[in-house]
Amino acid sequence: MENEIKKVVLNLEIATAKRDISEIEKYLHKDYRVVANRFKGANKVTIITKEMYLSMMQAGKIGGTSYTTEFKSISITDHTALVDLVFTSDISSDMHKYLILILDENDQWKVVSDIPVVIEKN
Repeated sequence: MENEIKKVVLNLEIATAKRDISEIEKYLHKDYRVVANRFKGANKVTIITKEMYLSMMQAGKIGGTSYTTEFKSISITDHTALVDLVFTSDISSDMHKYLILILDENDQWKVVSDIPVVIEKN
């Protein structure tokens, strides 16, 4: 199961770097949300729906950067997984992310929640 989850995460990262909306949609659950707490210095929580996320991707506001992925841990309980990872890039800020994946009704792992923490470079 862990390898299946890693494959979903890595394929999603590649699709995001290419801003390939149809490919991205394969890996996001219909109820996907980004929960950005104090994102880039803001003093609030921002919730981004799947529709908003894909719209921002299509407009070029997010995505388009290739990252190296370091998996810190993967915790699996039945049909739910928590992935702790770090995305690093030479041209952009790094990101520590917590992804929640669930097995959907077709037994496919989908990302349902993304909690990013931007790591600014000095």
